[in-house]
Amino acid sequence: MELNIREGTLGDIDAVMRIESSGIRHPFPHKDLEALVNDEDKMLLVASYENDEVIGYIDAYIITFEAELGNICILPEYRGKGVGRALINGLMERLRSKGAEVVFLEVEAGNETAVGLYESIGFERYNIRKNYYGAGIDALLYKKEIRLS
Repeated sequence: MELNIREGTLGDIDAVMRIESSGIRHPFPHKDLEALVNDEDKMLLVASYENDEVIGYIDAYIITFEAELGNICILPEYRGKGVGRALINGLMERLRSKGAEVVFLEVEAGNETAVGLYESIGFERYNIRKNYYGAGIDALLYKKEIRLS
């Protein structure tokens, strides 16, 4: 089966909400997900196989030459199979084509799987936000240069 990465549509929002409920502690409201599709400075990519069932998504915000990776979430049964890496790589291509030169993200310090993925793709940690996710739960801040050479 071939994995497809494509731009999300309004028709994907319900599937994205279901995916969020499987792995995001504080999921986006429906209207915020719609904005990822409708707003020029936001982006939603989804992953699916041939049957077009959405199995994961990633979102980002673009401000001039900087982008912020928002959320990435994969259905539990598809985790560890390269879907997250494919979504991030697809996002980087699209952000680069829109003029982004650097991508920032934050991740919960205890999320070793995500940290390992980001670091393997070339994100570099540049700071920590203490207690960002609650008492004793820090956020690790990462960035990656993606400018065209």
